[in-house]
Amino acid sequence: MKKTICLAFASKLVFLLLPNDLYAAHEDHTSGKEKPVVFNPMVISATLSEKSIEEVPGTLHLLDKEKIRLRNVRRAGDILQEAPGVYIWGASLGSHTSSANRASRISIRGISGGSRTLVLLDNQKMNDPAFGSFNWATLFPEDIERIEVIPGAASALYGGNAFAGVIRVVSKKPVEREISLTGGYQFNTPESGYGSAVYRDVFDNGFAISAGYRYETSSGYRDIWSFSDPARNQAGPKGTAVTGATSTSTSRGTPTFLVGDRGNAPWNYHVGQIKAYYDFNPDTKISGGLRYLFSDVESANPTSYLRDVNGNPVISGTVNVAGTILDRITPSLFLNANSHEDDLRSFLDVEHKFSNRSTLSLSFSHLLRNFWFTSVGPASRFDGGPGTSAHAPQQLVNGQGTYSFHIGENHFLTTGFQVEQGTLKRRDYSLSNWQDQHSRTTLNLQADAEAITTSFFLQDEISLGDRLTAYFGTRLDWWTAEGKSRDFQSNTIKPNTKQSAVEISPKLALVYQAPWQGGVLRASAGRAFRPPTLQDMFVDSRRGINLSYANANLKPETALSWEMGMEQHLAATDTRLKATFFENRLFDLITTKNLVRTSTSSESIAVNAASGITRGIELSLGQPLASWLRFHASYTWTPTAKILKNNANLTAEGKRIPSSPKHLFTAGLEANWHEWAGSLTGRHVSKVFDSAENTDVIHHVYGGFQSFWLLDSKLIYTYNKMAEFSFAANNLLNEEYFQSIPNPGRNYVAQANLRF
Repeated sequence: MKKTICLAFASKLVFLLLPNDLYAAHEDHTSGKEKPVVFNPMVISATLSEKSIEEVPGTLHLLDKEKIRLRNVRRAGDILQEAPGVYIWGASLGSHTSSANRASRISIRGISGGSRTLVLLDNQKMNDPAFGSFNWATLFPEDIERIEVIPGAASALYGGNAFAGVIRVVSKKPVEREISLTGGYQFNTPESGYGSAVYRDVFDNGFAISAGYRYETSSGYRDIWSFSDPARNQAGPKGTAVTGATSTSTSRGTPTFLVGDRGNAPWNYHVGQIKAYYDFNPDTKISGGLRYLFSDVESANPTSYLRDVNGNPVISGTVNVAGTILDRITPSLFLNANSHEDDLRSFLDVEHKFSNRSTLSLSFSHLLRNFWFTSVGPASRFDGGPGTSAHAPQQLVNGQGTYSFHIGENHFLTTGFQVEQGTLKRRDYSLSNWQDQHSRTTLNLQADAEAITTSFFLQDEISLGDRLTAYFGTRLDWWTAEGKSRDFQSNTIKPNTKQSAVEISPKLALVYQAPWQGGVLRASAGRAFRPPTLQDMFVDSRRGINLSYANANLKPETALSWEMGMEQHLAATDTRLKATFFENRLFDLITTKNLVRTSTSSESIAVNAASGITRGIELSLGQPLASWLRFHASYTWTPTAKILKNNANLTAEGKRIPSSPKHLFTAGLEANWHEWAGSLTGRHVSKVFDSAENTDVIHHVYGGFQSFWLLDSKLIYTYNKMAEFSFAANNLLNEEYFQSIPNPGRNYVAQANLRF
């Protein structure tokens, strides 16, 4: 029914927006605003050198600044979810809490895990060394020129983390003097406000500058609920008779009761940056800059739904719900603790062209990240009480050199080296007051760890004729990690342990310009690896009764990926078609092995124990309907995404890989008509599993992941070259669906943008 409504709505919009005189002489419908980019822009991610998008080896999905402008993009994930094969959810989206370590997921072609996808901002690696994650709020849309998505094994050029693919965000560079002010407000779930200011300028002496600031504040929404299971000993105390509890189940079908929620999780963040560019001459350029993020996630207004016979809230004790005794209720059941992060990133890039046939590039980046979160305990109260805090300060230093040059007329080589060092100093404390992370009493855990990777890579672009080009590359990574820890609670000392591996990641690709007009055929195959994070190797973690042991003997995961596809441009109708078949074979996957599991305790350890496979097809279509209106659609079908072997969990064998939807579909309209512009976009994501055993079969409950259809729209009015106003309506059909948590319903965003 909802599919029919979506199609009817889209058809109705097309019909209403097609005036009779539209097929008359062509006009410039984008006057007063930026013109849409042409189809064939230059990209850099696939080869580390500028290439036409039609020439790149392998699949590359381009999300340009015009597409970003036509969508309601508050964080990069809002537009990345339209890339074929990409399933993204959580803190990468603008309607969710801004956090690196709060629930956030990404899957590319069925391979899930944030640390398995490399994210770059220009030449900077964004993944941190401890968790392999980062805060998507660090990237603000007003500074994004384009996003390039490369699915599949990319370790031949990028090394570790480029396991499922690479996402490179390319920032805007100054081309003229410009001041841009943006402000917006989201109504409904959740209410939030945001704003940004960007200044760019180019001077006559070759110097250019870009400075920007963005903030967001939100009241949050109630996304974490409180549950209590029926007590195992029903013959125990009868307890306080209460009302207000709702009988439900977990996503695995276990009976439970919804007894409250943990209140709102309001958040705010601030991002500031400054970048400078200097061209000594047309052949020698240097750039550098700083970027700082400050982010807080808080808790507010926890609520118990339980009421005694007098109507008073019940937040503790043994309770009886119509004859069913629940596990003991404590205030901590309704409390959601706070988290904070700030990171400072710096970079320096140098480029020198020795001639038209050779270029040297040097890049350096540095990250200082401080992340902490607090947790409540059984004795915590709404107004305070004991708790814990975990602090994870990290540092990442990355240096890279690339030299590209021609050998003869048929070879273009790209060679380079990279050295990366990541460190983690984890400290966990007991708190006398869970609301104050400075109220530390005792040190519970101390862990110090470091990882160093030294890499060398080579890629040869070989011209095999007028139509056929081959790319062959390989990379050698020498990875070492060492660390030590001490758990003062259990008095467990883990002495300094060192682990190392040498990974060789080759890749071969062929690009054939077909003899018929507008056709391109591609094929590629490569190997990738993903080293374990420092958290996986050296930090034992506790959450309530759950204790997860680190494993210093973990080794890198590996993958073999291949794809073949075609792209066709029909000049007569300006139709663009793309089809790709892909397969990924996964080895030595890091998974969890249960050691102890009872009603009162759970212990597990990370091990290399699983292998898997994903296989599917990506299809995309772009079709102008008029000079001012364009239709686009993409569909990814991943029928195979399963665990082939899991020595640590035999029940997971043959099951679908978690967070890997079988169907991803996006279709929409983009319009530019005189001073008006806008988009209408529909998206479908099929259900996914959260558990390795695929036992979470109840989807419309907390913790469940169900399929959904969404319809979003945005309307833009350009008043003049200086002022633009927009209004977006998200989830137009008010779809109610769970992606672990209940997702926001219909909401609206009003935005104004001023340019000087």
